[in-house]
Amino acid sequence: MHSELTILIITAIGIACLHTALGPDHYLPFIALSKTRGWSFGKTLLWVIVCGCGHVWSSVLLGLGGAALGWSLSKLSWMENIRGGIAGWALLIFGLLYGIWG
Repeated sequence: MHSELTILIITAIGIACLHTALGPDHYLPFIALSKTRGWSFGKTLLWVIVCGCGHVWSSVLLGLGGAALGWSLSKLSWMENIRGGIAGWALLIFGLLYGIWG
């Protein structure tokens, strides 16, 4: 169990570093703010950490929201059994009405 957790953590850190390095929109704003406002390295690092945590937690919340939506929609599986019949009857009725009207 310990080795799987270690692999997971190392992989997550690697993906996070790659994600940040390949997206200049993740670090250029902090460089620009740091230079224009004369921030120290410590203040810049603090804001990078705060915004990074916000970025991660907003992604986690969006993922949990998507999972909750998927879970709630799975309760509509009974509709899967009847939707084909409903669609068929709706098309037949529409065709008949269109034929009569046209």
